Amino acid sequence: MDIILLIFLAIRIGNLANQKGESAAKWRINLVLFWIAGETIGAVIGIKIFGKENLFSWLLLGLACAISSYFLIKNYLEKKPDKMNDDINNIGM
Repeated sequence: MDIILLIFLAIRIGNLANQKGESAAKWRINLVLFWIAGETIGAVIGIKIFGKENLFSWLLLGLACAISSYFLIKNYLEKKPDKMNDDINNIGM
């Protein structure tokens, strides 16, 4: 399930990056790296909080941290200005 969700979100981040005039591949790679880091950090924190025997709880915390990494990247990209379109120069041509 994580892989399917990550593929879907990577496509969305790539489209948003293209809209902003950024490299889609760069932001997709960033998303994958941040996703893995978020899952790892969330799982480690979950193990510390819930203990090793409560697998489901720390996996859910890892998934929540991974999804939050998507929203951090999305928020960062949304704040960037859109790609400049030179349609004003093509008026009357």
